[in-house]
Amino acid sequence: MYYATLIKGASYYAFGHRFLLHKECKITKREYQYLRKNDWFQVREENTIPPFGSVTKFEKN
Repeated sequence: MYYATLIKGASYYAFGHRFLLHKECKITKREYQYLRKNDWFQVREENTIPPFGSVTKFEKN
């Protein structure tokens, strides 16, 4: 499992999901590979400690 946290801006829309500032969300490996190159995100794999608390599930828009 992979996780992403938006660290800049109020929100960011990608892959059909809206990321909110400092809300960690589960993501796919494909999304992880894309978002790890983006300075607005902090990403991690499941075996690392979450930086901002609990994990948030995506809500489809």
